[in-house]
Amino acid sequence: MLDLEPQGPLPQQIYWRRRALALGVAAIVIGVIAALSVVIIKSTGGTENTAAEQPAPPAATPLPGENPEVKTPVMPPAQNAPPPTPTPTAAVAPPPVLNEGDDCPDSTLAVKGITNQPQYVVGDQPKFTMVVTNIGLVACKRDVGAAVLAAYVYTLENGRLWSNLDCAPSNETLVKTFQPGEQVTTEVTWTGMGSAPNCPLPRQPIGPGMYNLVVQLGNLRSAAVPFALAQAAEVPHAEGVPLPGPAPAAVG
Repeated sequence: MLDLEPQGPLPQQIYWRRRALALGVAAIVIGVIAALSVVIIKSTGGTENTAAEQPAPPAATPLPGENPEVKTPVMPPAQNAPPPTPTPTAAVAPPPVLNEGDDCPDSTLAVKGITNQPQYVVGDQPKFTMVVTNIGLVACKRDVGAAVLAAYVYTLENGRLWSNLDCAPSNETLVKTFQPGEQVTTEVTWTGMGSAPNCPLPRQPIGPGMYNLVVQLGNLRSAAVPFALAQAAEVPHAEGVPLPGPAPAAVG
């Protein structure tokens, strides 16, 4: 049997105290170790519970075409902005329906002026021809008398110089039925003098230069026709050459 009695030179009380102290320290160490073990076990269990409670990450979405049962959602196309509403404009009136024998509107007639030569000399009396043509497809009638058909001479800067109605106004009417393509011509003569409405006097001769002839029927005007008015040339006289005298009388 083991001898538990303390042996040594010191009193037994001291040895018993040492043993009691050693046992107390051992008990404290065992208690600390047990407490640490409990804490570690609880910590490990909490981590496992937390991991178990967290949901699993969603499975990766398969790419289109990998699974024929998975349909790729089709996004609707973006709606474009509506086109701007066009600004309403005034409707173009259609040409009037023309019956045969109706009055000719301006849209079915054409007027033009013709000079009998491109250049004149101061002192000449140019002859101008006024032409009215039915350019429509239906026969119609129109007044082309001297009261409404006129010729004008303008400068190139559109300055009015003369009209055949200034000094010879007329009330003549001439209602003409135009077949499609038919023309009516009227001739007037210009004296080369300037004029104005009501023919104020004195009238001044028009000098040399470039001018335009314009023909007008009511509100319908022709294109300008240019012509030249030149200074008359002087015939030179040779010094010392006698002028021709009268012809001698015939001897009967």
